[in-house]
Amino acid sequence: MSEENGRRSYGAMALRGLAFLILTMLAATVMVAQQRGSGAYLAEFSTLDPAEARHFVTGLMVADHAAAGFPAPSGFREAYALHFPVAAPLGALSLFHLVEAGWIGLIGAATPAVLLLPALMAALLVVSAGWATARAAGPLPGLAVGFVLSALPAVRRATMEVGLHLPLALFALLAALAFARYLRRGGVADAALFALAGLGAALTAPAGAVLALVPPLGVLLAGRLRLLARPLFWLPVILIAAFAVPALLGGEGIALPPVAELTGGVEAARAVFGTLPLVLAGIGVPFAAWAGWRRREGAEIMAAVAAAALALAALLAMGGGGDAPDGLLPLLAPLCMLAAFGALRLLGLVISGWPTLSGLVVALVLLLAAMPALLEPMRKSAIGMDDAAQAFLARDGAAPVLVVAADARDEAALTAAVAQRDRAQDARAARSFVVSAGRLPEATGAALLAALDGIGASALVVEATDAARAIPANRAVAALPAAFPDRFRRVGTFPRADGKGQVEFYAITGAPPPADPAAAIRRLGASAF
Repeated sequence: MSEENGRRSYGAMALRGLAFLILTMLAATVMVAQQRGSGAYLAEFSTLDPAEARHFVTGLMVADHAAAGFPAPSGFREAYALHFPVAAPLGALSLFHLVEAGWIGLIGAATPAVLLLPALMAALLVVSAGWATARAAGPLPGLAVGFVLSALPAVRRATMEVGLHLPLALFALLAALAFARYLRRGGVADAALFALAGLGAALTAPAGAVLALVPPLGVLLAGRLRLLARPLFWLPVILIAAFAVPALLGGEGIALPPVAELTGGVEAARAVFGTLPLVLAGIGVPFAAWAGWRRREGAEIMAAVAAAALALAALLAMGGGGDAPDGLLPLLAPLCMLAAFGALRLLGLVISGWPTLSGLVVALVLLLAAMPALLEPMRKSAIGMDDAAQAFLARDGAAPVLVVAADARDEAALTAAVAQRDRAQDARAARSFVVSAGRLPEATGAALLAALDGIGASALVVEATDAARAIPANRAVAALPAAFPDRFRRVGTFPRADGKGQVEFYAITGAPPPADPAAAIRRLGASAF
């Protein structure tokens, strides 16, 4: 009989795992459709987030380092950054960059392939939050949580970008759910799962070390104070907290900001999440503590989620979470779950014995609150830099040095586009150099043209926008084609999809390239990035 029960248990686990996998793939399909409809597959990296190109090129660098046979990391990074200056230093590498590099090595560096990774992470976040809510509050609130979370503009935007906030949000939620298992069972495996998820968050971003606060807050909210006496309880806390030391020494987000900034953080949360859901999430925290101390079924899940929400909110209050809306992304899944739980428990004060009716009402309230978010359009528009990169790489036989005069964000977008396209030709040896106009000597006219000839520049990209013209170095370089028409030939003009300007591509002719353009570029000094 026990053997039969064991088979039924394994069978039920297999069915639950299969159902979770199917739901995740369905959610990922929706995310991919949103990406395609938003124009993300045609847009350059960094068109929404200035840091996106850095994260993409860094992952590309790690993938190329593996393809090259793992040469000396410092020398490889220095050479790579000379070609593509947005590559992050070795000290800034994170777990996400390693995962991204493995993904690029497995799937490829094409934009749809790269964006499939955040789509899968967002799907895991949405399904995990809905699944856990269904266990704690019922299937209807769980479905509502999944729908609301996927409808939030911050989540939809995160699926269109390569960044750290989405993996941090996923690790934070998984850590909270793993700690909920530890609260319920108290096993070594559960503590290990929490430690792995917490370490994953800390290795993704220093801010992830704040998850070391989840265990002490969780036992207080769940009424499991006896766990404080177990050495196993403190081991994951110590491991995760150890990763907070570099952030503390670097002074990242430690000082408490003024009250006005704290109020602004609350307003940002209200704008991103909505007033009613935010109020319901606040109500859900004391209800989670009440259910935990009363040993209600499923109370461990909401106690752990509430602990994660409080820890992440404390991080944001100290200014360590980044700018809204991306900085609020790790907090959204816990808030959605607490909002559903708070609404259900608040309704339970009025209605008792009607679980289906209560679930329907809670789902209706959350879905209605999410409707305005669905009306907010989410677009990622091309800015012409990818077309310029293709035009540059199509010029066979020309010197591989491209000078760009643009603002910092669009300059990074062009660098990422060249790195992506150049790798498609030879994943082991990038041949192009992208040089910012800001790195050139402060000169005009013939002296500036001589500096271009000194590094062997064969192409010039000029961004004709107000933001680019506001930079003096860009204005000086942009004046060269008109001053020396015999040396600059316009190859193409590529308009931005948003109608805010255009990108002009020029071929530079008439000067022999230097024997070693890398040495000439290295003499320009540190990169402007």
